[in-house]
Amino acid sequence: MRYQLSKPVMHGDTEIAELELREMTGKDIIDVGFPYLIGVDGGGELKIQASVIVKYVSRLAAVPPSVVEKLSPSDITGLTGVVMGFFGQSAGA
Repeated sequence: MRYQLSKPVMHGDTEIAELELREMTGKDIIDVGFPYLIGVDGGGELKIQASVIVKYVSRLAAVPPSVVEKLSPSDITGLTGVVMGFFGQSAGA
């Protein structure tokens, strides 16, 4: 899945304007875990874990975490939707 960044970031001398995320596997889930917690305090809400989302983006796009840390908030939000989509959830769930 190709994700066009709203604001390119630099990694060394390389400008990164898009990320290519590969399809997630069961091994990814075993190694990284679920990117959300299910609330038990009355609503069953999903709480998205940003630190896990960052690990998935880094892993699936094959970029170091330092690249993901440079992304704009809007790109992190968009990529959260991409990652949650692998789990059958939207970012706003």
